Amino acid sequence: MRLDAKRLLVPVNGKPYSERTFRWACQMARESKTELHAVYVIEVPLELSLESEISEDINKGEEILARIEAIASEEKYKGLQARFLRARQAGPAVVLESEDRFMDLLIVGVPYNRRFGSCTLGTTASYIFHNASCQVMFWREKAPSPFFPRD
Repeated sequence: MRLDAKRLLVPVNGKPYSERTFRWACQMARESKTELHAVYVIEVPLELSLESEISEDINKGEEILARIEAIASEEKYKGLQARFLRARQAGPAVVLESEDRFMDLLIVGVPYNRRFGSCTLGTTASYIFHNASCQVMFWREKAPSPFFPRD
């Protein structure tokens, strides 16, 4: 699948579905010769200033971005631009980042979640869907295989 985009942003969070989404985005970006960006958002609680030194969260962000850079290398994608941001909420931070960096497409990974009989996106993905000014593509992991006991 070739992308009709010059600049692509993938928010990452360190979860397996996020890594699979990013791997897929690397493959598409490489084939389409698209500029690929990854962003990890450190959500800072309201009681702290955005500039607070939260070394545990920063270390986690650096580890996640190092893993993302390793995936890009495994997928033979060169030129990845990865960074982390500090914000109160991830959704608005990702949307603002996509606008500030003139992204053409956001690829958002979402886990398979079922609540009350229907699949839900979650607050971050839902915010991005409703507020991003660029195209948004969701990559949802597949549903778990149903377990059927054998006789």
